Formats: sequence, C-alpha cells, structure tokens
Amino acid sequence: MYDNNACIKHWFRGNSIKQYNKTGYFIRTETTINNPKSLGLQKPVLFLQAYLWEGVACNNRFLECCADVDIASISEGNEERFTKPVQDHLGRNVTPPDFRKDRQIALAKELLKPKYHAYGFRTVDLLKNLPQFFQNPAQIRYEMNKLRVRGIVEKKKGMSFYRVTGTGWKWLWVSICSERHFKNPMISTGSKKTPSFSADQPSKIEAAYSMLNQGLSVLTQELALIS
Repeated sequence: MYDNNACIKHWFRGNSIKQYNKTGYFIRTETTINNPKSLGLQKPVLFLQAYLWEGVACNNRFLECCADVDIASISEGNEERFTKPVQDHLGRNVTPPDFRKDRQIALAKELLKPKYHAYGFRTVDLLKNLPQFFQNPAQIRYEMNKLRVRGIVEKKKGMSFYRVTGTGWKWLWVSICSERHFKNPMISTGSKKTPSFSADQPSKIEAAYSMLNQGLSVLTQELALIS
C-alpha cells in the first residue's frame, strides 16, 4: 500500500488516522476527516481551519500513545539477552539470532505459523518445510539453540516437540516487522545517492504550518464576508 507496506490504521465513525514508514526515513501520521459532525465540527468550508487543528490534535494524541509504549517491556526487563551473547546451562556463550540472514528470518516466520502454536514442532518438521535454507538437522538445532537459551522456544520435559513461548511470539513478530519494514528500508534508502535532509527541516515544517494557518485565516475571513 505504501513504500514499505508497513501501516497502522484506525477508523472512527467514517474518520481515520494512520501511521506508516515514509520512504524509510521517518514515521508519518495522518488524520483523515470524512465525518466532521462526529468530531464536533461544522461541515461548511467556512470551518476549514478547525479541521486543520483537529487533525493536528489527533496526530499528537496518537504520537503520545506511541511514546508511552516501551518495546523493552516484552523482554521482562532483560532486553539485552536478545541482542548480546548469553551463556547456556554448560557455561558456553551463545550468539544472538542474526536477522540479517535469510535463514534466520525464514526460521522465525516458520515458527509463527498457527499449526505449531497448536501442536508444537520438531526439528524434522522444520527441515522438511525449509529445505532451501537448511541441509541437515544440525543446522536447525544450531539456530534453535539461540532461541531456546533466550526463552523464545521451550521444550517440555518428557515431550519430543518444541513450542514458542508467549515472550517468543511477541519478540519474533517485533523482530521480523522491524527488520523487514523499518531497518532494511532505512539502510537501503539511506545508501542511495539522494540529497540529504538539512538540519533546518523541522523549522521548515513549522514555517509551513504557519503559512497554512495564515492562508486558512484569510480564506475564513473572506468566506465570512461573503456569507
């Protein structure tokens, strides 16, 4: 739908607000007003200026909600275990999963399939479904060990299959979406030979808001005189 297919959208009585990754550089938030009466606004174009500030207010509230979300909360206070080496029960260092590798991303996507959530999975199941990424069970066990020591997957005693934990589900989804829709697009877009944004970009945005407000003020006054 957009540049990187990463979009969050909410609807309210015909109106909507969406947030998406704009060209890999920043998150853009937009409010669309199709039913002004539901927001306490008047429909005539005379009140167009009120639409602007209602939209800005909606955007600000949405961004404030996003700012309150702590992504580290999924790691239960120990987020470094996902990005740094940890020790297993034998005291050996285990490197973190590397989502720059297609093999790791393919494995993560496979583990999120609903059928594994219901019945669990074995390494032989993963090898059967990912033959283009893994040639033998040892390669899968190597990658699985990275996930197991971090509590992303677990194997119950007396059982021959694994399950993805609750924390594992959240971390896998966040990691895949972040790598696919935000990190990689930003890296690829940033490497292109395009003019860089100047440091005064925020001030230009403020100036644009000011000009828009002035124009709407003139339009409102003229319409008031005509009516």
